[in-house]
Amino acid sequence: MDGMLPVQDGEVWAEDSGGAGRGGLPLVLLHPGVGDSAVWDPVLPLLFSGYRVEGIVRLGLRIWGRAGGGTPESDPVAAAQLRGALPAWFAAAGRLREDAPAFDRLAEVRAPALLALGELDQAEVVRCNEEMAARIPGCRLVRLAGCDHYPSLRAPEAVAGLVDEAHAEAASAS
Repeated sequence: MDGMLPVQDGEVWAEDSGGAGRGGLPLVLLHPGVGDSAVWDPVLPLLFSGYRVEGIVRLGLRIWGRAGGGTPESDPVAAAQLRGALPAWFAAAGRLREDAPAFDRLAEVRAPALLALGELDQAEVVRCNEEMAARIPGCRLVRLAGCDHYPSLRAPEAVAGLVDEAHAEAASAS
């Protein structure tokens, strides 16, 4: 079972980690802040043998971090990056606009542009990046094999090389 579950006055994300739970009773861990399940990270490994537990970092890595194994245990650097991003995500909640004009204005970009995407990223993210690159005049789209949502973590040398190439091309054009 993965997905949103209805609760009184709203819904919460739930993911079943697959354990039966001690005595068949599920265990639900809540956290003291919005979207910060990191407080449970030291405890989770101790509970896995008998309870079903998960958190937002675990979910994020499963969705975006396939190249690193998809768990905080297999990919602690990506887990730390994801934890670092969470406060900004939740600070922006309520401020994002569904009708934000930026996507429709990408054709106005006049600066040299390079967009690198991880081929293992979510299909909708890949499609969105392809559409963005198509809308930006002269944009160079680079697909990084073996990378997920974290190309700068998975292939830092390749990303640095792309930045250097893009900078050199822009410098020679000016």
